[in-house]
Amino acid sequence: MDPALAGLAAAAGAALVQAMTKDTWEATKSRLRTIFRRHGAARAPDLVRELDSSERRLREPSGALEPIADEEGRRWAGLIADFLAEHGDAAPEFQDLLNDVRHLAARDSFTVVQRVTAGRDAYTAGRDQRVLPGADDDGR
Repeated sequence: MDPALAGLAAAAGAALVQAMTKDTWEATKSRLRTIFRRHGAARAPDLVRELDSSERRLREPSGALEPIADEEGRRWAGLIADFLAEHGDAAPEFQDLLNDVRHLAARDSFTVVQRVTAGRDAYTAGRDQRVLPGADDDGR
């Protein structure tokens, strides 16, 4: 396989898995369906089912998410590489999709820092949070 297409497939696989865990996934999945149907109509239903299977694995992990995401990224890099080997004319569309996913991912991420001081029976909840030991009120 052409090294440029292999690199594109690897980057697209990683971006695809990243998109599956973001709010932009439905738009990304719709574009992928269109690419698959336009260039590989016979395999399109199988690839769309694979997208749904991967999405379920990432949204409902039975363990740590990172190993599953790495595995899915490698798997999709292989599937996309196979697809591009048969349908090299789809490469510009995958490159456009990759650029858009990267742009949306950069726009979709931000950091929020909160300082919570609570008593013994306090409870706080949130999504995708990381709790780190911090300085006490005196800054120590």
